[in-house]
Amino acid sequence: RNKLGAIVEARLAQVSSEMRTQMQGKGTSVDKYFLELAAPSTDKISEEAFCRRVQALLGEAYRAEQISMMCKHIEDGGICRRRFQGFLQQYFAVVKGIAITNDFAISTATTLRKAELDEIFELVAGPKIDESSGVTRMKGRSLVDGREGWITLMGNQGSCFLQEVEKPYFVCQADAPLEKEFKADGDAGSLRTVKADEVLELIEGPRKVELSPGLRVKGKAVSDGALGWFTVKDKNGTVFAEADIKYYSCTSSVAMTDNQDIKDCKVLRKLAVGELFTLEEGPIEETDAGVTRVKGKALKDDIVGWITTKGNAGTVYAEPSTKHFCVLKEVPLTKKFPSGDCGEEVRKLEKGEAVQGLEGPKEEVHAPEIRVRVKAVADGVEGWLTKTKANMKPWTPHYTCKVATPLHEGLAVEGATVVREAGAGEKFELLEGPTEHEGVLRMKAQSEKDDAVGFVTIRDKDGKRFFES
Repeated sequence: RNKLGAIVEARLAQVSSEMRTQMQGKGTSVDKYFLELAAPSTDKISEEAFCRRVQALLGEAYRAEQISMMCKHIEDGGICRRRFQGFLQQYFAVVKGIAITNDFAISTATTLRKAELDEIFELVAGPKIDESSGVTRMKGRSLVDGREGWITLMGNQGSCFLQEVEKPYFVCQADAPLEKEFKADGDAGSLRTVKADEVLELIEGPRKVELSPGLRVKGKAVSDGALGWFTVKDKNGTVFAEADIKYYSCTSSVAMTDNQDIKDCKVLRKLAVGELFTLEEGPIEETDAGVTRVKGKALKDDIVGWITTKGNAGTVYAEPSTKHFCVLKEVPLTKKFPSGDCGEEVRKLEKGEAVQGLEGPKEEVHAPEIRVRVKAVADGVEGWLTKTKANMKPWTPHYTCKVATPLHEGLAVEGATVVREAGAGEKFELLEGPTEHEGVLRMKAQSEKDDAVGFVTIRDKDGKRFFES
């Protein structure tokens, strides 16, 4: 039986290579290639459709019963999308540093760059043996940066440089924004929110992003005196607040008058050193008197009048405050300085609000972020995510039953026919999904114990988990 399996695997490798070459020649994706062959009603490639494509590619190289055996080896009863992807796409991880070159022949090839440890490559062509050196080589595409080139799979003394791995996927552990561009751009660049338990196919990455220092200020809202820290500029360069030049601070005691003309006015009151007012009009230079005047409103009592900011001898009486900020975008006012651990939110500072700076601006240094380009399995939406230990973990299609639960014939739980009970500790392989249905996360899966196929609940409406990958 093992010998027969090895023969089938070898033949499948040839068929996979031929299909991959055809797919690349058409410039199409594996999903589109799958849809060419799949029956729309079942979203599966039938045995007949698979046989027709193999015969069209390889002619009489294999008999119909041999092709039928290959099809069943991939998946009995028709090939689903995930199994077809696994058949057509092969991935290898670097286990020992090796060069990526521009050509198959090592003797004439130029090095493009070094492949890093654990870097993942998708097979593009090969593997095949370089007769002159005796090494096994393959053409691959790096998921880190999309670079294509030739790389040694195995040396002539049996040294292994790459090891085959499963197609890389992640599962979300917490909600996260899926963004259009590599550079994070907040809400403006968000495609949608990826939810916890969603499965994501890795398309590109991981790629490290060096972040600029952010700027945080401790301040007091002018409107209500609310105290806290707020972000002036974040790690992505987004500006939330800027210095507000309409706020003036008195550097010397100065009179506020009822009229612009300094020769024809009455004093309303004196402004003290450090007192603040907002600019209403000006500055206006009075050339005859040799002074600069502004119209302002005192923050202390809302009295409006004219103030001399610069006297005829050059004395400065008031100048724009360097401690006031105007909010450009809604931003949280928080208890603590670190934006990643900012404590309780005092309230939101709204666009147009004025805040008096009490401390800072202080630089906040951020560790580099890891960005990955992914495709959501649920709806095919592609975008970039920031990967952290908290929000994502590697996913495999192999699940373990944690709590005994029914294996159903259909996706809907209510009224579904029970195939049998899935027992605690039993292993299943996902075939379709995971799919959210009426608040319940479900998947179509096959038992490793007896090949029983059906739908099971991964997580119910109350959040109780029955399966873990």
